[in-house]
Amino acid sequence: MPSWLSSVPIETMRTLAIVYAIAVVLLIALVLPFGVVARRRARWYAALGLAALAGAGIGWGLVWLLGDVDDLFGVQLTTVVHLAGAGLFAGLAVAVVNLVRTRWWRKAIAVVAIPAVLLGAGVMINEDFAYYPTLGDVVGDTGVGALVAGSIRASAEPLSRWRPPADMPTEGSLGTVRIPGTVSHFAARDAWVWLPPAALVKDPPRLPVVVGLSGQPGQPSDLFLAGHLDTALDAVARAHHGVAPILVVPDQLGSPSSNPMCVNSRLGNVRTYLTVDVRHWILAHEPVSVNRRDWTIAGFSEGGTCAIQLGAGYPAMFGGIVDVSGELAPRNGTVAQTIARGFHHSKAAYRAAAPLHLLATHRYPRTTAAFAVGGDDQRYRPIMVRMSAAAAAAGMTVQRWAVPGTAHDWHTASQGLAWGIGRLVPLWGLPR
Repeated sequence: MPSWLSSVPIETMRTLAIVYAIAVVLLIALVLPFGVVARRRARWYAALGLAALAGAGIGWGLVWLLGDVDDLFGVQLTTVVHLAGAGLFAGLAVAVVNLVRTRWWRKAIAVVAIPAVLLGAGVMINEDFAYYPTLGDVVGDTGVGALVAGSIRASAEPLSRWRPPADMPTEGSLGTVRIPGTVSHFAARDAWVWLPPAALVKDPPRLPVVVGLSGQPGQPSDLFLAGHLDTALDAVARAHHGVAPILVVPDQLGSPSSNPMCVNSRLGNVRTYLTVDVRHWILAHEPVSVNRRDWTIAGFSEGGTCAIQLGAGYPAMFGGIVDVSGELAPRNGTVAQTIARGFHHSKAAYRAAAPLHLLATHRYPRTTAAFAVGGDDQRYRPIMVRMSAAAAAAGMTVQRWAVPGTAHDWHTASQGLAWGIGRLVPLWGLPR
C-alpha cells in the first residue's frame, strides 16, 4: 500500500464526514422515486419503509443478542455500536429492495451503496472504540520495522544526575523484536519495544522498565497504534533530559483469538514467558535498572488483568502496576470453561491465581498501583473499585481514575495507561 494511502486517518471528523456523506447520498438516491410510476410510489415507499424498519430491528437485535446476551465480546457495547448495527442493516435492506425489479441504474447505485454502508458502519464503530487510527493500521501496514537497539553499556552515573550528550536524539525509537520462549517454549509473536532518547546514546543510564500488555483480541502493536504510549513517553522524555522508561510490549496471547490468561497451562506457558524469558531478554539487551522499584507491569482489559495478576504474584520483580479496565480474575469463557482450559480442572489453582486471592493473602507495602477505567463503563467500573480497594487493603499505595466520558475502549486505554505511568514517574528518580 502506498505510504500516502496507508497514512490516511480514519478517526478524524473530516474522514468520518466524507464516508457518512457518501453513504447518505447513495441511500437518498435509492429512496427517491425516480423511475417509479406515480401509481406505484405509495407501494414503493411502503416497501422501503418496512425493509428499513425490519433491517434496523434486526441490526439492533443482533448487537443486543451477541453483545448483551451472549457476551461474545466480553464488554458492554455502547449505544453507538447498537446504532451502527441498526443503521448498517437498515441501509442494506434499502439497497436489497432496489435490486429487485428495478432499472439497471438503480441496481448499480444499490451495488455501490452496499460497501459504502458497510464502510460507514465500520468507521463509526472504529471511532467509538478508537482502535485503528489510519487505513494502514487496518491492513497491518504499520510502517514499523525491526528495532534499532542502543547500547547496553550503561553509565555509572546515578540516574538523577545523568546528563545527555550533545548527540542524543530528540525522540525515542520504536521497533519490533523477536523475544524467544527459551524456557517457556511459548510461541509468541514479535514484541514491540520503544526506547527513549537516553537509551540510544553511547553510555546510557540504567533506565526504568514498563512491560505493557494488550487486550484480547489484540497484539503488541495496539499499545502504540491505538494506545499511543510512545507519544506519552516521548513527553516524559522531553521533561526529563531524554530519560523515560523503556517500554517493552511482548505478546502474551500467541494469536489475536487466543487467551492463555497469563498462566502456565496447556494453552501455553505464558506466566513463565513473561516473568522469565521476557525479563531475561530485557536484562540482556537493554540498559535497565535491576531495582524492582523501577519495573512496572501495565495493561488494558485482559492485559490489565494480567498486570494485577503478575504484579501481585511477583512483587520482587515489579514495584509498579497499572491496571486499566482489568477483570476480577482470569477468564476464558465461563468460570467452568476457564478452570478446565487454563487450570487443569483445578478450582484451587484457579482461586490461587485470582488477583483478589493474592491481595487477600499477601502484603505489598512497597508496591504502587494505579487503576483506571472508563467513566461510562458500567461493567468494569465496579471491578476497578473492588480491585483497587483490595490492593489498598493489602498495603499497596493506590491511585484511581475514572476517565470521563469513555467506556471499555481505546480512548480509556490510551488516557488511562498514560495517566497510570505518569503516577509512577516520581518514584523513578528521573533527572529534572
